[in-house]
Amino acid sequence: MINNSTTLRISGLASGMNTDEIVANLVKVQSSRLNKMQQTKISTTWKSEAYRDVNKKVDEFRKAMEALRLQSTFNKQSVTSSNPAIEVSSAGNSSQAGLVISSATLTQPDKPAIVSFQSNGQKVDGPFSFTLNNQTIEIEVGTLDAAVAKINSYTKDTNVKAENVGGSLVLTSTVNGTDGQINISNIQVPNSDGTTPLPLNLKDTSVSGADAIPGKVTINGMEIDIASNTFTYDGVAFNLKANVTEDKPVSIQVGSDTEGIFKGIQTFVEKYNELIADLNGRLTEKRYREYPPLLDDQKKDMKENEIKLWDERAKSGLLTNDSTISSFLIEMRNSLNAAVENSDAIASGIKTLRDIGIDFSKNYRDNGKLVLDEAKLKGVLQTNLEDVKRLFTLKGASDKPTDTTATNESMHKESGFAWRIYDRLNLTISKLGSQAGSPNSTVDTESFIAKQLKALDSNIFREQDKVRAYESRLWKQFTAMEKALSQLNSQGSWLSSQLNM
Repeated sequence: MINNSTTLRISGLASGMNTDEIVANLVKVQSSRLNKMQQTKISTTWKSEAYRDVNKKVDEFRKAMEALRLQSTFNKQSVTSSNPAIEVSSAGNSSQAGLVISSATLTQPDKPAIVSFQSNGQKVDGPFSFTLNNQTIEIEVGTLDAAVAKINSYTKDTNVKAENVGGSLVLTSTVNGTDGQINISNIQVPNSDGTTPLPLNLKDTSVSGADAIPGKVTINGMEIDIASNTFTYDGVAFNLKANVTEDKPVSIQVGSDTEGIFKGIQTFVEKYNELIADLNGRLTEKRYREYPPLLDDQKKDMKENEIKLWDERAKSGLLTNDSTISSFLIEMRNSLNAAVENSDAIASGIKTLRDIGIDFSKNYRDNGKLVLDEAKLKGVLQTNLEDVKRLFTLKGASDKPTDTTATNESMHKESGFAWRIYDRLNLTISKLGSQAGSPNSTVDTESFIAKQLKALDSNIFREQDKVRAYESRLWKQFTAMEKALSQLNSQGSWLSSQLNM
C-alpha cells in the first residue's frame, strides 16, 4: 500500500507486513510523553477555572458584607407617617426623633394651554390657512381628522398638538406654564369664489396655560413655602398627596433602622455559611487519579454519557487540601472568634460576636458555620446599637498606611469584625488572582498558572515536533526496507527464470 504524504510511503508491498499499523503503534508508544503533557495542560486549565470560580465567590461575599464596616450602615433611619397620604422615607440622618405637620396646602402644578373650536362634526370644506405660534398652517379639503393630521404635520416641532375631541378641534400645548402659549392669528378662509367657508368658529386668539401655584407646609411650628409636593426636610423625604388641616395634624416618627441593620448582619451570616460550605466541599472532594483527562482520540470510541461521567471524575478533587483555601478558612474563623480588644468595645462589655447572638455551630459536621440567635441580636440592636456599630466598624491604627488587619496583628486585635473579614477577603482575592487570575478578567497572562500553561504549550509544541520526526524516520526506514526487499524479489525472480531456461 502506498500512502501519500510529504514523504513517499510504501506500505508492506514487498514484505507483506501491515506497516501502517506497526508505525501507528510505535508512534503511539512514542507519544505517551506528549499525551501526558496534553492531559496535564487540560487538568491545569481546569484547576485555573476552579480557582477563578472560588475567587468569584469570595468576591461576591465581599460585596455582600462590605457595607457592615461603614458607620453609615448603622446610622440609617426609618421614618413612618401617621397618615398614609403623607408619604415619607429616609433621605439621610435626621436630627429629630419626630416631626409634626400641623398644616399643609398642596402646590398646584403648571397646566398646559388648551384652546378648542367647535366644528359640530362637519366636514372641513377649506381650503383655509391660519398662523399658529408664527407657523403658517395651510389646510386643503377633507374631514376634521384630516385637518388634525395636517396641523400636526406642521406643528410637530412647535410644542403644540391637535386632536379631534368629540367633533371639536382641540389644540394643546405640550409645554406647561407661560412657555406653553398658543397664539392663533391671520385666519384666511377664502369664499369669494363661492366655496363654503370653514364651519369652525375661528378667530384671532391667544391662550396660555396656568402657572404653578406654590404650596405651604407647617412642620414643628415652622411655616415653609414649597414649590413642589415632593421635598426633603431634615433628612426626611416627603411626598404630600393631601392637604393637612390643623384639626388633623400628621406625626412623623424617626428612629434607627434596626430592622434594616438586622437584615444586613443576617445576610452576612448566611453568605458566610454559603461560602465556607462551598470551600469545605472543594477541600474534601474525592480525587480520582485513575481518571486522567480524556484526549480527543480517546473520546472517539466513547458514548456521550460515558464522556460526561469520566470528565466529572477527572475534574473531581482539583482543589482537595488546597493550602491557600485552607489557610483562608482558618484565618476567617480566627478573625471572627477573637474578641475586639479596643478600649471602646471593652468598656461597653460587647466585644465578641457571641455577645450579640452569633456563635459557631457546635456540630463538627458544620465545619465552622455561624449560628444566629435572631431574638438576641434584635434585642441588642434595640438597646445597644452604638456598641454593635463599634463591634463591626472599629478600625485599629497603624503607622504604615499600607497595613491592614490581615497584615498587622495589633491592628487586627483593635478592629471590628467587618474590617477583619473585609481585609482578609481582599488579601485572599489577591492571592487567588496571583495564582489563577482575577475573577473578573477575560485574559490572564501574568498569573502563576497562566505562566505554567504557557510553558506547557512550548513543551507540547517541541514534543509534537519530536513525534513527527520519529514517525517520519520510521516511514523512511520501512520504505527503504520495502525497496530493498522489492529489489531482492526482482533479482530472485530473474535468477529463477535464468535457472529454468
